[in-house]
Amino acid sequence: MNGERGFSYSGFLGATIVLIVVAMLGYKFIVPYTEYRTIVNDMKEVVNNPDLADASGPEIRNAFAKKALIDDIQSVSAEDLEIKKDPLSLHVKYEKKVPVFDGIGFYLDFDAEAVKGGH
Repeated sequence: MNGERGFSYSGFLGATIVLIVVAMLGYKFIVPYTEYRTIVNDMKEVVNNPDLADASGPEIRNAFAKKALIDDIQSVSAEDLEIKKDPLSLHVKYEKKVPVFDGIGFYLDFDAEAVKGGH
């Protein structure tokens, strides 16, 4: 004779709690990576803008600052950008703290670069 099979209520509850915790942690890590992609895209738009081909450093920083304001970028400011000419490129390194629980968190290091004509 076979016993009954399936989830018990406590097994279902435990699996649900684990799934919720994993989803919450995943969300906490998705936000910084989404912001990183936004920073890279804004930097690419600035370096590939034909109006900024012969622009000075302050003009390039101002163009990035406007995009960062629109996209609500909090981790990087225009002053953090390293600007190189010939070919025009922007580079920034920054660290993002992701708090998980009280007193426990992770530090994520990001290194973004955009080169004129690059992908």
